[in-house]
Amino acid sequence: MTKEQERELSINEFYLMALFDLQQGHSIEQLESTLSLYEDIEEYEGCAGILKAINEIKYDTIINIKERDED
Repeated sequence: MTKEQERELSINEFYLMALFDLQQGHSIEQLESTLSLYEDIEEYEGCAGILKAINEIKYDTIINIKERDED
């Protein structure tokens, strides 16, 4: 496995963990706080995975709101 593949796997693991945390009731604010912690310790794969989950959840929420407004 190449270093790039290992990096992508690590990012995906953090992404899935962040989605799981959200599913378990953690707030976006809590994830953003965790993101800040990972930035401080320079864990960039963790940052990328968590940020991907946050952005996806925010985007999905916006889409759902727009769909409800259109009905």
